[in-house]
Amino acid sequence: MTTKTFGLISLLIYCSTAFAVAQSKQHQPIIDVHLHATNENSASAEQVLQQMDDHHVVLAVLSGADRELAAAWKANTPHKFKIGPSFPCTDGMYPRMYPCFPEGDGWPDPDWLRKEYEEGRMSAMGEMLYVYYGMAPSDERLEPYFKMAEELSIPVGVHAGHGPPPQRRLKGCCPNFDEEMGNPLLLEPVLKKHPNLRIWLMHGGEINFHDQAIRLMKKYPNVYTDMSILNSVMPAELHARLLKSFIDVGLEDRLMFGSDNLPYGLIMKRLYEIDFLSDKQRRNILYDNAARFFDLSEETIAKHHGETEK
Repeated sequence: MTTKTFGLISLLIYCSTAFAVAQSKQHQPIIDVHLHATNENSASAEQVLQQMDDHHVVLAVLSGADRELAAAWKANTPHKFKIGPSFPCTDGMYPRMYPCFPEGDGWPDPDWLRKEYEEGRMSAMGEMLYVYYGMAPSDERLEPYFKMAEELSIPVGVHAGHGPPPQRRLKGCCPNFDEEMGNPLLLEPVLKKHPNLRIWLMHGGEINFHDQAIRLMKKYPNVYTDMSILNSVMPAELHARLLKSFIDVGLEDRLMFGSDNLPYGLIMKRLYEIDFLSDKQRRNILYDNAARFFDLSEETIAKHHGETEK
């Protein structure tokens, strides 16, 4: 799932800020594992950073569809973002209909990407958009990227769900979109070939592939998930029920917080209204699981907690 328009987002953020009181009082850090760099509706990095600060989001995994935009967001606040490329894009166009690695017809050059990782400018991969492209994750065109990610210990975020539905896709977007490619179990050949690859499922399989997400995660301990879109756009009761199904099978230590650029206050309100969650489980979702998955240093973790105690 790609970003929603920031005009609506900005309004909702300010309307929902009041509902994050419980979280704000605790002043505990949050990691957002699903954020997109965008210039839609003139949304700026400064605006997003302010929203992050308002809600104690100390780190975000930032998905970028070209060589410049995400890097520009990170330039002045390198400690706030981990950057990853979002691809493949049909005909070099991102689903929101702006250029996506146009020099490679929607694919980043592998040599360039390796250099970005080795020199520390990028440290994640994704959102992987093979669902939009209409290909399976086991397609040989994706193999060099998964191989590189395993070799360099780069975590990979993949679009794992059946949406967005046709009416929510922009005109001209994704003529080969294939919702069946969002089935998380299609990742199994990739994980068998690359047993040390770390993958997180963006959207938790949504509704159609929720059970498949659970099956994959139970089998592969290096697979985590965020529940973006489920935690904001979908009905609150549905989100709570699906969240509980992960916890009931022992996966609470692999659930992470993702916003997909939707309002933090709205998502926090929901999370704190779910009465079956303990404080520890909320902390796992909001910070601890992601800190482990992204292999943050003890120094970085201490710094994050220090930032929110000020």
